[in-house]
Amino acid sequence: MRLFYKVDPTKYRDLMNRVRDEFDLHEEIDEERTTLTREEEERIELVRGSFDPSEDDLAMVRVVILDDSLREFFDSVFGEPYKVKR
Repeated sequence: MRLFYKVDPTKYRDLMNRVRDEFDLHEEIDEERTTLTREEEERIELVRGSFDPSEDDLAMVRVVILDDSLREFFDSVFGEPYKVKR
């Protein structure tokens, strides 16, 4: 399942840190993009956020989960997704 969120940029970094710490994910930062992954893709494949303060009004976060029961957690962190793909 792929979940797409629009996030307040003032909260973006704290929310990404919360997800990283909750699932003990590896973090890679490249320019405006932050990618959180885990070697064993049991439940979460990817959490990717992007925010460029010079161009964006909102931060965008894409979550790819393999365990649909995790959606509730991500919705509680990032809010209601604007798009969901199965």
